[in-house]
Amino acid sequence: MSLQLLKEREVPEQIVDERSEDEDEALQGIRCPRCSWRPSASSRWTCLWLDTPEPYFDACGTVWNTFTTRGRCPGCSHQWVYTSCLRCDQWSLHNDWYERTPRPQ
Repeated sequence: MSLQLLKEREVPEQIVDERSEDEDEALQGIRCPRCSWRPSASSRWTCLWLDTPEPYFDACGTVWNTFTTRGRCPGCSHQWVYTSCLRCDQWSLHNDWYERTPRPQ
């Protein structure tokens, strides 16, 4: 079951809305390592432990943009190690979503 489907069926306990003025713009320097999709500021993930590679924890149901907190849930403070892609439904290490920028020479 994909995380997107869960979001439509589950009622979150807490919704954290951290939208920017231009919420349709893709977040700079962030992309899915599997399909290269770039989330926007309006993209949302849910703190649910179901069909995830994360070890079991008591999820809180908070909905937020995981990249505004570097993967830490603002509801229960769980640090997500993995992040699912809202386009391809694949899981990747959260840190792998951040593009590496070459250092100036």
